[in-house]
Amino acid sequence: MAAHTYGTKQANWQQFADTRIYIGDLADDGVPKSMGAGFACLHPGDVMEWVPSYDEFIVVLTGRFAVDFEGGSVSAGPHEMVWVEQGEPVAFRADGEKVLIAFGTNPPWQTTPETRASAGMFRPLPASPVD
Repeated sequence: MAAHTYGTKQANWQQFADTRIYIGDLADDGVPKSMGAGFACLHPGDVMEWVPSYDEFIVVLTGRFAVDFEGGSVSAGPHEMVWVEQGEPVAFRADGEKVLIAFGTNPPWQTTPETRASAGMFRPLPASPVD
């Protein structure tokens, strides 16, 4: 099949560390992929400090999303996109209200050695935290 539809219920949800940041991964559904994709839900006050080992685009679905990095910060609201390049430390956060984003990564984010080394920071969730 050349096309697939995914929603938050099909995602493999995980909690990041001891935060209210949840990542809904879509890459492990058995369909081979050249890139990764998923959803994330972030609550105000929680921060995901991360060094992406992949390029990532992030589309804001609800709320306001911010990315802090050395030398600045960008934020985006619904129907806006943020592009994050690999290699530099960033901090992902909700900017004042709960946020839901969709993301795509190249290569799939969970396949890089750096991400696999951080696997202990993620805990599986039994269900979607956004439905």
